[in-house]
Amino acid sequence: MDTVRRLRILVVDDEAAHLERTLQAIRRLGVPYEARQAHDGFEALDYLYGRGRFHERSRHPLPHLVLLDLGMAPIDGMQVLRRIKHAEYLQHIPVVLLCESGHERERAINEAVLAAASVTKPLATQELRVMLGELVPWTAQVSATQM
Repeated sequence: MDTVRRLRILVVDDEAAHLERTLQAIRRLGVPYEARQAHDGFEALDYLYGRGRFHERSRHPLPHLVLLDLGMAPIDGMQVLRRIKHAEYLQHIPVVLLCESGHERERAINEAVLAAASVTKPLATQELRVMLGELVPWTAQVSATQM
């Protein structure tokens, strides 16, 4: 294979500092990646549904993984997750809920049977690596060849 497969991640967080910490964890993975950002739930849904400025799917491809902040406003991560899983063509994309606290994570676990996983922020690189190995298995092979 001549081309290296790039991991596409959509990171959705309404707080710039949290978004940057998550992007740093992704950078430290050591796998080729392309991170797209959405600054709220509406922007995330526009991206995933290919609406508005994201209408060109060739320029805004679907991600392999969505990292989704649970505690956003005005539309929270749980509402976004439900809408993602309602669209048949998006159901295969694993969604990881990013939670502010252990209490919020418990709520996510209890309510979000649709989520692939939930973690407490800040997201650690090793934790992300383990999740990727489970949720997007081909990334483990790419990571091993990069080292």
